[in-house]
Amino acid sequence: MHLPTLLKKTVFILSGNFFLSDAVRNTTYQWAWGHLRGLQCGSSVVDIGSRDSLFPAFLAWKRYAVRVVERDARFTGRQIINGKRWGVRMIVDNCDFLIAAVPHPCDAVCSLFSLQHAGNKDTPAYCRAARLLRPGGLLLSAAEYCHKGSRFHEGRDDGAMRIYGPEDIEKRIEAPLFSEGMVEFDRQYYAVGEHGKVTVVTTAPAKGTMVLLLFRKE
Repeated sequence: MHLPTLLKKTVFILSGNFFLSDAVRNTTYQWAWGHLRGLQCGSSVVDIGSRDSLFPAFLAWKRYAVRVVERDARFTGRQIINGKRWGVRMIVDNCDFLIAAVPHPCDAVCSLFSLQHAGNKDTPAYCRAARLLRPGGLLLSAAEYCHKGSRFHEGRDDGAMRIYGPEDIEKRIEAPLFSEGMVEFDRQYYAVGEHGKVTVVTTAPAKGTMVLLLFRKE
């Protein structure tokens, strides 16, 4: 048994909390788990652009049917290793989400800091995610946010990252998803400090640097 994995499992079993990554991603995973935990055992979850995330393996350990879609071969290998360490079975596809052969309908689709790397293909990708969902299915999205408007973070090894502004959320995510029968159910803003400190933003979204969005298919 991989010792760090055993410790993570033990902490969760004893406390109901998990520590899978850095403070920013772990905050996102806690938020996502808060919504996914209500799904029935065996529910199908598609995780897009997971990179080296332990969250898919955690969900598989909680007995969900997990499919990882990751276009970067460096990280598909990492996901296979994660599955072995957690002692779980999950399907790992090395391809772009827009062409992935994903069986549907699915119970949930997670895009945690991933579709924002799709450039102008982000909106078609969100629409495709919505089409994969069954009625009542969940779409969970996490993205970098800036109240001053959209811009791109260039020079990343995983592709330029769109940082969404309020109008971009409305036009590139909300409006297309609403046209696919999705309804927004939850939105959370967080401020991330220089040293990775994460603070919930409740009254002034202008101070937020990260936004978490939950949609449900009607």
